[in-house]
Amino acid sequence: MTSTEMTAETMGIKMKNTFLLLLVIVIFALSACGGGQAAAPAPEEPPLVVDLTVPAAYFESKDDGLQPGDDLADYIVENDFLDAHWNSDGSLTITMTLLRFESFKENMIKNTEQALVDLVDDDTFPFVLGFEATTEFKIVTILVDRAGFESGGAKSAFLPVLVGVTVGMYRGFVGEDEYYSVIIADAVTGEKIEGMNFPIEEVK
Repeated sequence: MTSTEMTAETMGIKMKNTFLLLLVIVIFALSACGGGQAAAPAPEEPPLVVDLTVPAAYFESKDDGLQPGDDLADYIVENDFLDAHWNSDGSLTITMTLLRFESFKENMIKNTEQALVDLVDDDTFPFVLGFEATTEFKIVTILVDRAGFESGGAKSAFLPVLVGVTVGMYRGFVGEDEYYSVIIADAVTGEKIEGMNFPIEEVK
């Protein structure tokens, strides 16, 4: 096996591990109540709910655990979901309460930030020195040692894709619009070296 093939295989494993970091489970229970001093209480309104679709790619990245077609009865009960069902493309749609969704979103933000911290600490990408992100990860800037990045070969080419997949998992799960950007910038000068918009296209 060539060094390039080994690098590709290593980075593929890193991507799978990133996927695994990214699934967190949540739910919401919100009910309205009312009533005056002598009035009968208003009827309870049904809780606000959120449908969350887990991409098929998540399950493809796992060697064990839940797989498309598995029975979901116990899964729904164990995770306190309102409902869950498989879709024809292998994705999983989960129905949860809004309050739980908000908790889910908070955890997803923490996990996405941690995935980016882990990237900085990962010896696979020694030229990565830090990162910056706007609200909802609309723009993520990876700060690098320019000389190391420009001589990084396949690792450098793979870096914005890996970050894009990591951020895309968060944005897709919480229902943010699909368009976001990953910028590679010189950690010393702040100058943009290159970048990608997602869906993938070269940043002008």
